[in-house]
Amino acid sequence: MFDYKSEQKTLEIGGVRIGGLPGQTPTVLIGSIFYTKDKSVSNAEKGEFDRKKTEQTINMLRELTEKTGIPTMLDVVATSSEAIDKYLRYLADNSDFPLLIDGSDSAEVNATGIMTAKEAGFLDRVILNSLTPTTEEELYKVVRDAGLKNALLLTFDAKSMISYTKRVELADELIKRAKDVGITNIMIDTGVLDLPTLGIACKTQHILKDKYGYPVGNGAHNAISTWRGLVPKFGKDAKAPALVGSSLMPVSLGADFVLIGPVKHAPVIYPSVAMIDAALSGILIESRTQPDRPHPRFLIS
Repeated sequence: MFDYKSEQKTLEIGGVRIGGLPGQTPTVLIGSIFYTKDKSVSNAEKGEFDRKKTEQTINMLRELTEKTGIPTMLDVVATSSEAIDKYLRYLADNSDFPLLIDGSDSAEVNATGIMTAKEAGFLDRVILNSLTPTTEEELYKVVRDAGLKNALLLTFDAKSMISYTKRVELADELIKRAKDVGITNIMIDTGVLDLPTLGIACKTQHILKDKYGYPVGNGAHNAISTWRGLVPKFGKDAKAPALVGSSLMPVSLGADFVLIGPVKHAPVIYPSVAMIDAALSGILIESRTQPDRPHPRFLIS
């Protein structure tokens, strides 16, 4: 079912293991924090936020990870250099999760995030989200000079929207560029825009996992956030199960991680992904291979 030509790479970033054979290493879930319309943010430009609400969010994620065995990473979204600096410093001091630097396609914000992590001593715990086909050379230089080792590569652009072949070609180029500037821990986001591209992204993740063995996944939640007919045709009650379903699709097809969108959705997604991980671990029984602990197989029953 999951026979790959390449040896599957298992990375360790900020104490979290990611990658490997489906069913053996738990799927990593990546939730976005301080995103647009996040109610804990009072001033996105200055990076002002409600610390009590954020603490509650961190505790909620920590509890879900402990109960399910599903590891957590945080996608730290910011629209200014001042904000990314404040967000990263707070989360580094008040949580144990690996942190994705998500500067909303701003090279300046992403560069600030990298330098903040380097200066504050937690560079090994951050992941750049992301290197893309349009990433400026200036940001590559910052990555190299800072010594950053962890990056998410987004294999998606306008030309590759409906083609998994072109996404694989983009991945080939991005992997080479990332290695050239010293990135050693590579994660690949195969890019989701809507429902049809979710299928293309899952096809791409399988090809890339087979070809390279790097951890792969995607932001499956985008398929639901752009589904205009969902609520008008099926009502608000259909949104939560659709969101869960979108996250389960890449996991069932071998994804090592899923970007789940806003962390507020975590309580319904974690148990469901844990269920799939526990089921996939059954594939290993005949070969007498034990899943890595902690694992949902040993925690959710």
